[in-house]
Amino acid sequence: MQLIRQTFVVFILFLNRFSHGDRSFMGYLERNRIEQVMMPNVRESLDDCHMRYYKHNIPTQEYSVFDRPRLKFREFPHLALIGWTGSDGIVQWNCIGMLVWENFVLTTARCTRNENLVAPDVTRMGNPNQQAAGEVQQIKVAQVIRHAEYREGSRQHDIALLRLETKVELNALVVPACLWNKEEMDFRNLEAAQWSVVESETVSRVTVHPVSVDCDKAVEMRSQSSNDTEQSSDLCVDSIETDSCLSNSGGFLQVSLHHNSKMSPFVVAIGSPFNGSCENSKPSLYTKVSPYVQWIRSTIEGSGEESWEWKFREAECALRYVNLRPYEKDVLIGETDANVLVTSASRHIEPKYTHAMVEIHFGYFMNTQECHGLIIDEDTVLTLAQCTTKYGKRAMYVMYLGNERNSVVKHYNHPGYREGQLHNDVGLLKMKMHFTFFGSFVPYCIWHGDELPEGKVELTGNGRRDLNYFSLHDKSVDVFEPQSTQLITRADVFPIKNCSYPEEFSSNLTRGLTEEHLCFGNEPYIVPETCDQALGGPIGGQVDKLNKPFRYAYALNLLGRDCGFGWPSVGVRLAGHANWLKSILLPDYRKDSGSLHFFHSDLEENDTCRHVDGMDGLCVDVARCPKIRYEFSVNRRVVFCNASNVVCCPYENMLNETTPAGRELNECEDRYKEDRIRTGEKWLVSGPVGDEFPHLVAIGWQINGDGKVRWNCRGTIITSTAILTSAKCVQQQPNTPSFVRLGMNNTAPMVDVQEIIKHPKYDPVTGKNDIAVIKVKDSIAQRTSTKFPACVWTNQTHTPFKMIQLVINETADSYVFPTAKYNKDCEELVEGIASNQLCVDVQPPSTIVSEGDPMFWSKTLEDGTSIQYLVGIMSYAAENDKSVNVHSRMSSYFEWIKSVL
Repeated sequence: MQLIRQTFVVFILFLNRFSHGDRSFMGYLERNRIEQVMMPNVRESLDDCHMRYYKHNIPTQEYSVFDRPRLKFREFPHLALIGWTGSDGIVQWNCIGMLVWENFVLTTARCTRNENLVAPDVTRMGNPNQQAAGEVQQIKVAQVIRHAEYREGSRQHDIALLRLETKVELNALVVPACLWNKEEMDFRNLEAAQWSVVESETVSRVTVHPVSVDCDKAVEMRSQSSNDTEQSSDLCVDSIETDSCLSNSGGFLQVSLHHNSKMSPFVVAIGSPFNGSCENSKPSLYTKVSPYVQWIRSTIEGSGEESWEWKFREAECALRYVNLRPYEKDVLIGETDANVLVTSASRHIEPKYTHAMVEIHFGYFMNTQECHGLIIDEDTVLTLAQCTTKYGKRAMYVMYLGNERNSVVKHYNHPGYREGQLHNDVGLLKMKMHFTFFGSFVPYCIWHGDELPEGKVELTGNGRRDLNYFSLHDKSVDVFEPQSTQLITRADVFPIKNCSYPEEFSSNLTRGLTEEHLCFGNEPYIVPETCDQALGGPIGGQVDKLNKPFRYAYALNLLGRDCGFGWPSVGVRLAGHANWLKSILLPDYRKDSGSLHFFHSDLEENDTCRHVDGMDGLCVDVARCPKIRYEFSVNRRVVFCNASNVVCCPYENMLNETTPAGRELNECEDRYKEDRIRTGEKWLVSGPVGDEFPHLVAIGWQINGDGKVRWNCRGTIITSTAILTSAKCVQQQPNTPSFVRLGMNNTAPMVDVQEIIKHPKYDPVTGKNDIAVIKVKDSIAQRTSTKFPACVWTNQTHTPFKMIQLVINETADSYVFPTAKYNKDCEELVEGIASNQLCVDVQPPSTIVSEGDPMFWSKTLEDGTSIQYLVGIMSYAAENDKSVNVHSRMSSYFEWIKSVL
């Protein structure tokens, strides 16, 4: 072998790239049936997850339809009209309040006296705009309780409670509202309920928007008769859709919050009377109820009610009346006069475990889990760059499947990421141990497309268990389950330009939102503790590929609150970072159009050489080495000799001059057309029974000269006088095979064996080069008309993804359909697997394939006939996983086969 004395690196840009038909195999995959899909022998894309993990099935989930009683609902079931009974018995309904306990109505202090300084004496609830029979509950006022610090004519502490003589009868028309008791209030839209007596007595609903500017104008208008100044309890709203006359009778502001697939009203503020003018005022002024929740609770408790503090928390209050709340509209699918049909299939939030999501730990105790990641292959977790390091500590391990643990050994951050910024926030963690996938525990695929699949996206989160059950409650909840559980939330995708994400994240988005971001969310707000998105968790959906569903991650959770409810949340899209991910996960990948190659100027054509992977070869014209030509086209490194059209080609990949004996192999597809038409695809329908499979033969040994023949294994006809099988097959007996039977039936004709040629490098220990050619004395066509050769698969760069495996045993003959695997993915189960071996997955795992049995791919021609290509010959099954079979790869041996014929 000639020594290489001079080596230097150049960029080869002028070689005309080989346009291989399978180069864009993922695009090919999308356009064709699975039977026609080709898989590259060496991994060249991250967009192959659905091929690598094809054997795993996502469990299908069925959702029930429930028949629920149809309840009568009103817009404001907690609204109470407050009235004064005149001497004539006529009630003047001049104010409104809201039912906050079964016998307490909340209103403004100014609504506790009329112009004659008389207190109200009656309330009406149920259907305030019309007195429908059986819907209205009218109850006397037993006691008026103003806030102790309220002063007549002042805005301060303008709040009061009316204790009723009896409790209301709870139903969907009359049910207390919950109170928003948190100081922070980040609702963009609120519902204003107002009782107008200007023209007619009507309740109206108006959407308003909280504002933080010009509030002093509203305060000034409200305080012309007093010295009041702006208070922390003031809430100003933009009343552009209404006028201040509507707030003259104790109106209130509320927000409907989502939980349990239902909607519950929460009162956030009550109205203060205007100054006597009906001119539009902008903004309008209300009093927040949150500073007064404790006063409300203690006042009710002082009357003898069990108004314990926990009953006024948002979550517990929502659950207390969940049976009387309306369903969110998306779960309603039908109705009758007496019932409604609902299904949990279309709900916004579903308790569901994301098995491929991990919790990332940094070696210190945390009460809440701050960072998550997503398993994308056997030893890789995809996460945010900010989640590879926290508080100066590197991620140490991940937890998954509840209590399983795996240590982190390598950390990668996107080179464009800067700490504290939410741009290029993508990272990878490499694990010490390989994940073992089973059942629902399957890695997510990464979505590479610029456009997302249609429909809602699904994101991961965590929330209270009891707030996320699909509500089938027939009574109030009094036993709570505050434990956190994993959730899947369905959300809409919003255009980036219309993404109104929470303001507190703006300082971390110095460039604003860009095309790398994904904006998503839902319009309604949720009850606190219902859902918090999992930082670094997946945002994605289910996509069908190869006739099966797969879970895809479009993005990772990056920022937001409440899982995107009310305020949109933002994720970091993965498609825009595919090249960086590829540079880490596929080390041989080259992003640029010109690959990095080795050029040996002193090597001439026909000189021996060594390829980049260490394999010996010969310098030949590139036309004789299609595998190297393809590798150049997909940006892999190749070795050039002294000219741009002369490459170092490994011996097993080199095309040799065709001999007359090998011409039959080359012309296989054009031969035997009448035979193929005659056999059709009958054998694929009925199975390999008897002689129906046209290429299969039995190989026999005559034992001890007694005339009996033992048929130990099988082979495949590849020419009129040659059979291909495994070397292990022909070595099963001390002597060599004697006969070939042209069929599986005992009555099939036999031919004598002329010669056995095993591959010279066959290794019975490792199973490498496990191939043999059997030459027979007579032409097969002379002995039978039902048998003819199969073609040999010659493509050295791609393998059919789905193939046909004959399974023949003592009880039955059948077919299974193995799928190709990358040899790299088999290395953990198959030690030292070589490039001339083919690793496949066979399902079901209990399938036993015999040594030497063929594996085919069926190519359908335009005329409807099919050609069977011999792709592999069974060698052995993996020791620890019998579903992984190793075959001799026919394309690697095609030139050797021709050389021995």
